[in-house]
Amino acid sequence: MTSTAQIGIVVIGRNEGERFLACLKSLADFDGPLVYVDSGSTDGSVAAARDAGASVVELDMSRPFTAARARNSGLQRW
Repeated sequence: MTSTAQIGIVVIGRNEGERFLACLKSLADFDGPLVYVDSGSTDGSVAAARDAGASVVELDMSRPFTAARARNSGLQRW
């Protein structure tokens, strides 16, 4: 995803459930790039993010998950 927008949002998470759905709902009117970086969720977060129009990055599970890795991966996607 390439964008000329000056503001984008990167959301990172793993199995956040209702909290993640509330996050997506709060961003429904956001008109810029939205990237969700998932760290191996099994709760449907990836599908929910795609349904909300987010670009999704699913981190390689063979490497340790860290918040920094997730944020940086999201920024690279933007």
